[in-house]
Amino acid sequence: MMKDGYKVFMDRFNITENQMIEFGLNETIFIPKKDVYDEWRLLKGNIFEGKNKVYVRGYGRDAKGTQLYINLYKELFGHSHFIKDPTNNAEPTKLLKRLTGFSRQEKPTTKYKRIRNYQVSHIFGRTKNPFSFTAPWNIVYVPKIMDPFTGHESKGELTNEFQRQFLERFYDFYQEYIEDFNMIMQELEPRLMHYLYKEDDVISKKFKEDALQQFSPIIL
Repeated sequence: MMKDGYKVFMDRFNITENQMIEFGLNETIFIPKKDVYDEWRLLKGNIFEGKNKVYVRGYGRDAKGTQLYINLYKELFGHSHFIKDPTNNAEPTKLLKRLTGFSRQEKPTTKYKRIRNYQVSHIFGRTKNPFSFTAPWNIVYVPKIMDPFTGHESKGELTNEFQRQFLERFYDFYQEYIEDFNMIMQELEPRLMHYLYKEDDVISKKFKEDALQQFSPIIL
């Protein structure tokens, strides 16, 4: 019989799986829908028109493969205003702070409410896709105690059920923006495929697979 560390913890303190999931969902801090529209429109404009910098997460060990994505973005959008995020999460964190009014900074401030032991998390991943890395509908603060359940750090029925409810809740909440994202991904697909599978093919299979996943529509 397998011993599950999370189940041992919950049994010891008399916490049910439903209570754990409810806590994780209810205590996640997200950007209000009313603040999403303008930020999403601005982000799309910057990507398509190249007027301002667009931040993305680094790719590969020590981000050494990031240029592969920069080359792809230039091919898809016709400009080079794509910048690797200095910490791989600085820009999403700034956006979340500004639009929720919550800050993880320890220094007291009158402008923001302080929070501690919260992690910045991308709901639907796709952090090498410029449309989703700083998308206001894709970034939340998750209590650190729940953050492992949102990624690959933990396994089991509780993890699977939390992830299912977590994704469903925010897909439903931000549905109009996710559908807009999906439409853009479908429109980009022919150009993406042409770039990845052109005749003078020197692009690795690993990068092709990763890029296709990063630019795939969000479907639950």
